[in-house]
Amino acid sequence: MTPRTAVVTGAAGTIGHGIVQQLLAGGRRVVLVDMDEGRLKEAVAGLPADRVMTVAADITAADGPAGINQRICRDWEAPSILINNAAISPKHKGMAAGLMDVSREEWLRVMEVNVTACLLMSRQFMPFMQQQKWGRIVNISSRAGRSNVNSAGPAYVTSKAAVLGLTRSIACDFAADGITCNSVAPGVVASAMTGQLPPHLLQRIIDKTPVGRPGSALELGAAVAFLASEDAGFITGACLDVNGGQLMC
Repeated sequence: MTPRTAVVTGAAGTIGHGIVQQLLAGGRRVVLVDMDEGRLKEAVAGLPADRVMTVAADITAADGPAGINQRICRDWEAPSILINNAAISPKHKGMAAGLMDVSREEWLRVMEVNVTACLLMSRQFMPFMQQQKWGRIVNISSRAGRSNVNSAGPAYVTSKAAVLGLTRSIACDFAADGITCNSVAPGVVASAMTGQLPPHLLQRIIDKTPVGRPGSALELGAAVAFLASEDAGFITGACLDVNGGQLMC
């Protein structure tokens, strides 16, 4: 693979780190973006220092995406691969707030992180991709955005469905520029986010998964790395379900 620069948001989390590892395995240089500077330092331990960069930033801030781009371009070529992975799913005593309980503030914050930041980050890096006539954007959605998931709550479910719509819009608008935009919809993946679920609920989800176990961050990362590869140039506007058979089509 060409040693292109990739940006991964939410890179200090379990899934983000799996994505980073698979992109590195494919020969990419990877910029790890996260709000938590301490966790970022832990995330790069053991990774090849010459091919990773960390940027502690708030992707929802007005100057967040531009600041990230400026920091990258001081040392490396501008990114031509963007993985919009950062997301939140607030829990209250282990459960998501339902329709009658979710606050306006929580609803707006979930949309800001899970959807609006994808738009702003994509817009920030699009000009260089257009200039190069090559680009890959992969947005992390969820099975919750694809089918009925009673435990996810309206804010998270709506945000992840919106990610699918944004993916299709970007794919249509920039296909002629050699830029693809796809999404990955994970099922249950062993991560900090699923660790917030009550054990009985997590087990119920696993019991409904035909392969009989949660997915791993590396398995999800492999799917993302493929969509970000040169080999995936004829795939755009698609959603790749990585859910152990929970949702089949």
